[in-house]
Amino acid sequence: MLGLSNRFSLITQSLLLSAVLGAMLSGCSDAPSEQTIAVKPTYVMTYAIKHDANQSLELTGTVKARKEIPVAFQVNGRIAVRAVEAGQLVKKGDVLYRLDPKDLTEALRVAEAGQAAAKASLDTASAELNRTQELIKKRFISEQASEQAQLKFNEAKANLDKANAQQQQAAHALSYAVIRASAAGIITDISAEPGQVVSAGQRLAALATIQNLEIEVQLPEQITPPTAGFVKVSANKIPLKLRSAAGSADSASLTRQARYQVVENSESLRLGQVLPVSLPLLSGSSDVQVPIAALDERGTQAQIWHIVDGKAQSAPVQVVAMDGDVATVKTDLANGTPVIALGTHLLTAGMAVQELKP
Repeated sequence: MLGLSNRFSLITQSLLLSAVLGAMLSGCSDAPSEQTIAVKPTYVMTYAIKHDANQSLELTGTVKARKEIPVAFQVNGRIAVRAVEAGQLVKKGDVLYRLDPKDLTEALRVAEAGQAAAKASLDTASAELNRTQELIKKRFISEQASEQAQLKFNEAKANLDKANAQQQQAAHALSYAVIRASAAGIITDISAEPGQVVSAGQRLAALATIQNLEIEVQLPEQITPPTAGFVKVSANKIPLKLRSAAGSADSASLTRQARYQVVENSESLRLGQVLPVSLPLLSGSSDVQVPIAALDERGTQAQIWHIVDGKAQSAPVQVVAMDGDVATVKTDLANGTPVIALGTHLLTAGMAVQELKP
């Protein structure tokens, strides 16, 4: 492409010189007929676009787990034990963290004491209700006394139900003082240490499951995520399949995140690895380079011009990049299509043109 601009410059000068000489000669000759002007084509220089059928996007990706489960306590407390290290492989049921159980144990004792007191109150109210009912049968007391005894019994029973619930809640809280792995995986992102006071739900680490590994990549915003590719590990190429892609690009990085599923699990992959990824692009959507002068930006969208049956016809393009005298664009035109490389700002749809042969 380096010699392309010099070639265009020389041909442009030649075309201009021919135009001036033609104008001078026309002053000395009779005016051409309207029919001659209408059919006389304009000579244009063209450039054949080239799609690279083997074009691929080369970038780096990070090995991620399909699922990353946050590790957190369900109760407040002070961490007593951290039983794992970052990167450690754990099995389902393994202990990950423990809280200091002292406060939770005391809370359970208080709840159990309240439960016992409520049970005693219910027993007393039940006995009182039985005595009242016996006295009513003997007509020693009025019905009003029976109603009062029944109300006290109902209240005592409700208090016992409440105390039972509080005892169960305290017992559950004590069991929550230990976090166990919910599945086999690898511990990542440890952010809490023994002695630290944490609240319920606060993230302490993450448990990355290892059953389904994925590769996370950041694609340029103008690239449609390819449906397949491969990741390179040493001399091996592990196939990838697109699982998900962000609907829009990040406004800061102008990239779009995509996740590719590892089709064949490999023991050589490790969570957190940064590896080269190759994503083949479809030839119909690959980028092509054209001379910067081939771009016509007179309308609302950039376009290039090609020749159809001896007439100029425009085709919309998406400009990807501009570098010096070369523009990188996306186009639906077929491979090898000659596009007009100079003077596109003078062209109109249906204008008669003829390709200038070298």
